[in-house]
Amino acid sequence: MWPRFLSRLRETFSLDPGPALEGNVIASMQAQALHTHALQPAELQRLRRAVEAFPPRQVADFLLSVCIDHGTDSFFYFHQPQFLAEINEFYTDTSSRLRSDCSFVCLAHAAFALGSQWTTLARPASSRSSLSLEDSDPGRIFYNQARSLIPDVIDMPCLRAVQAPFVMGVYLLPASALGASYMYLGLALRKALALDLHLNSDDPNLSEEELEIRRRIWWSVYSLERASTVKLNRPRSISSSIITVGLPRLLEPLDKQQKFNNIKLQIADARLMMILDRVPDAFEWASTLEGLTPFEAELKDWKHSLPDTLRLQNIHPRSSHYRATFHLYTNYYFSWIAMGKVSVVTVVRGKLRHYLGRESQVSETNPHIEALAKHCIKAGKKMLRLFEDIRTTGNLTRFSFTDFQACSIATIVVLLAGIVERDAGYERQVSFGLECLTKMAEGNTTAQMGVSFVEALQLIADEAFDKLLQAKAAVLSSAVPQQGTNYNNWAAWLLQQTDSSKVLDVALNQSSALDTNGSSTLTTSTWPVPHTQSSSSGFTSWDGATALQRLSLPPLTTLGLAQDDGGTFASQPVDNGFLSNIYNDDQAFLMGLTGFDVLGVSGLQDEL
Repeated sequence: MWPRFLSRLRETFSLDPGPALEGNVIASMQAQALHTHALQPAELQRLRRAVEAFPPRQVADFLLSVCIDHGTDSFFYFHQPQFLAEINEFYTDTSSRLRSDCSFVCLAHAAFALGSQWTTLARPASSRSSLSLEDSDPGRIFYNQARSLIPDVIDMPCLRAVQAPFVMGVYLLPASALGASYMYLGLALRKALALDLHLNSDDPNLSEEELEIRRRIWWSVYSLERASTVKLNRPRSISSSIITVGLPRLLEPLDKQQKFNNIKLQIADARLMMILDRVPDAFEWASTLEGLTPFEAELKDWKHSLPDTLRLQNIHPRSSHYRATFHLYTNYYFSWIAMGKVSVVTVVRGKLRHYLGRESQVSETNPHIEALAKHCIKAGKKMLRLFEDIRTTGNLTRFSFTDFQACSIATIVVLLAGIVERDAGYERQVSFGLECLTKMAEGNTTAQMGVSFVEALQLIADEAFDKLLQAKAAVLSSAVPQQGTNYNNWAAWLLQQTDSSKVLDVALNQSSALDTNGSSTLTTSTWPVPHTQSSSSGFTSWDGATALQRLSLPPLTTLGLAQDDGGTFASQPVDNGFLSNIYNDDQAFLMGLTGFDVLGVSGLQDEL
């Protein structure tokens, strides 16, 4: 870097190119300083323990095979044949330099941990192991070793200092430690920035293959970190505007060496994350309400541009690419849900206010909001269909953050839409979503809490739906008496306008036939509301978060109704600004709405 920097500096000042001696001297001094770093006694002790904790060679080969086949997904962790060759050197050469390399040992343990997580997918049908692997986390023994080396690795200016925390972050996603996973992914991203992986490099000392490896590592780290940030409702770590390095690309000499060649998945995932990254946050939607966002067309173009090899129906269910491609599509439908989640609740609350607040007509909703809400609901239903496919093909596994979060959000969207309208498939869709969540949550306490969250939301949605039905029935029942009142008004006016007693008699007789209870006093200002068992301010059936309660019927003062002594509700002024208020709601409400906290993300603190 130094020679190139000094050369550009001379060019900036209009100087002739000078000798490369000064730059080479600096670069040489820097390299010497890095290689002469002596490990401290505490560092040596941690390293020796980690080296001694390596599993037997056959176990290591098996775990790495599972890691590559089932844990790689749409990412690039390392150059697979190169890393496997280094593993072989570690086991066959007791004097190998790799045994004193903290970054290699840390990355190896991280890969062992990730592979341990998915060993059940590689278990033969004839296996009779007595280990209850479904309810345990065998990768923890390797993760603990990798974690102990992180303080030493993070100071090293090498790619493994990015790869190790990245693989650890991936491992922790389905290991009920979302807080630590978020931290490790952020650590990998920061280290990648420190190594300038986000910048387009023209370093002549790097080969085409090395440049492509750097590019793939960057986009893998950035894509997963950004997807996790959006799904966990956390602030974005960096702006995408600082990225100048190009997307991953096909490179046959590199691709054909990989045991699990997923370069097309890497490219598609990176492109999708660039779209998802630009979906505005909830409080930014007000500025786009008047026009269609460009993201809708971009998402459709993205899907249409996928090669046939990334069509789920074209992939064998037993292929390692099947679940990786499945995750690609769940992220696609999640992008639609992320765009329309606020619009769904806006439409639902608007209709609730009309019927429960007895407004004369439904508040006019921006067509853009209506369209986004429909897209969001449609995406939720299609997401559940994807889960039907993976369950049918036997690919529904134990708890996975990506799978669980996708299924929970899809189920929540269907529940919210069902408050105002339920089609023939509603009950089946909700039941299926809860069944999948329950299955995935087996043996995981945090995931089981997530299932309880969705079940609690189902109770709220059902209660709101019942109140809406009762309110509609009350409106219909008040229509006939109102007709009698209107006719009486007409008859009274007619009495003043004509002296024809015959016409008056006919009119009054017909009026009596319609209004058998005498003159009605029911007007548009007072109307009966059916009594319900739960109060309007809360639900005794679930002692959940305040954010969830806000999804139900708002307090009567919010609806513009106040109960008088006679048991009826008088109309009060209604704040027509509730649409804009949606976009300024607190983060807890938005997280509850979208399902981002179904895993107890809020307040979750894991020790590193």
